[in-house]
Amino acid sequence: MFVGARILKTGIAVTLAMYLCKLFQIEPAVFAAISVVVNMQPSVRKALHNAWEQVWVHLLSITLAILLGLTLGTNPVVTGVAVIIIILLCNRLGWSGGITIGVVSIVFVLDSPANEFLPHAASRSIAVFLGLAVALVVNHILLPPEHKKKLFAELERLFRDASTYFLDSLITFISSASLVSFIAEAPVELLQRLEDAMDLYEHARGELTGQDNALLVERVLEICRGFIERGQTIGEMTAQRVQRRNASDSPLPKDGPSTEYQRILNLLLEGERKLGLWARKVSIGLTQPHAAEKAGEDTEYWAEFDQVMDTWQRTVSGIFYLRAMMEIAVVATEMRWAARRMKAFYDLGSFNKS
Repeated sequence: MFVGARILKTGIAVTLAMYLCKLFQIEPAVFAAISVVVNMQPSVRKALHNAWEQVWVHLLSITLAILLGLTLGTNPVVTGVAVIIIILLCNRLGWSGGITIGVVSIVFVLDSPANEFLPHAASRSIAVFLGLAVALVVNHILLPPEHKKKLFAELERLFRDASTYFLDSLITFISSASLVSFIAEAPVELLQRLEDAMDLYEHARGELTGQDNALLVERVLEICRGFIERGQTIGEMTAQRVQRRNASDSPLPKDGPSTEYQRILNLLLEGERKLGLWARKVSIGLTQPHAAEKAGEDTEYWAEFDQVMDTWQRTVSGIFYLRAMMEIAVVATEMRWAARRMKAFYDLGSFNKS
């Protein structure tokens, strides 16, 4: 069984909080332990933000509980009303993350004996505050997370694999004439890695400094999703294309593709090669500082492509070839998107601005 850093930190913090309660005779110590568990967060930033939020929610909850306890007494109905009020107030003030500790604080206070209400309420409030402080200190000092380092490494791998998936889908489409059958597999693993990277980014936000390129991180996630989704679309289109080409009623010429069509395939292959060069360049540039190039669109390449497409369209007719033209147009559009995005993407620099 694997014991993660957060589990270990929570156990240590609970132990420390309960020892401190015994040392300073703060009762009941279990309230401090519960406060520790509620406030232990996966990152220093979340712990700090959550702790301050919990402090204010706790103060509000204690004040509300004491007022209701002194005026209406301590009974289940009063406790339920107080819980409803604190939830509404937290939502109204944007403190939804502090609802749990707010409810817990109210229950702790209003569960105090009626004949010694104020002393017990004060003691329990101190216990909760102690738990907040211990959780923050332990989370900051003991095994501080390195989400940023993990994030940058994973984004570099994800970009490389997502761009490769996209380029492979282009190669498969271009070579579909030689395929007898083809089944497009969903990129389940890549999509899961993308979601994991997005979660990791949320945890790493607090570790990013002014020297880190936060905009680049967001753009990596965007372009990776674009590569995956577009690669999947091209793969599904290729599967339909292969099935249609190998059907018994296919009007394809027996002697292979025409010269004009072969020129289109050759141009697509050349475009894929250029995209591959840019993908490798961008991948290296993620970690190595570089100057912006302001590279424009390859107008000469796309002018030649449009000319060859126009020539081929004049030699064919019918719904079969119309679908082929539409598919090639879709692939060309996605290639154009990839080229533009990677060139603009490269000019954003590396993860570290220095």
